[in-house]
Amino acid sequence: MIHFQPEQPATGAPYGEAVDRLRSVRKALGLVEMFEGRPRRPLDDITFEALLPLSSPALQACADSRSIGAAGAAAAGIEALIGAEGTGATTHPAALAVLGETLRRDLAGIEALFVGRA
Repeated sequence: MIHFQPEQPATGAPYGEAVDRLRSVRKALGLVEMFEGRPRRPLDDITFEALLPLSSPALQACADSRSIGAAGAAAAGIEALIGAEGTGATTHPAALAVLGETLRRDLAGIEALFVGRA
């Protein structure tokens, strides 16, 4: 089963687990973009540590919750893509578009929290 929860201890920085999950979601989005035939964006175009720290425990809890949801969506979507590829099926372009847009929207919302705009 695919998951995007950190397997190693968090980076030690505040909100380290959320940052690690967000990195994993960015990698999943890169994989979706490969399936879509898009050029892959560099993974370092957003450095989450540079967006830290969040200003309150409430924002930290929100970022944690939203990063868990985004990681779950990424894991489910990637698992479906790999499952389809494994059976020789072609993934419908609309499904790829929805998954990619969902991951982009989730990341943008979480990034907005880190910079205090949400």
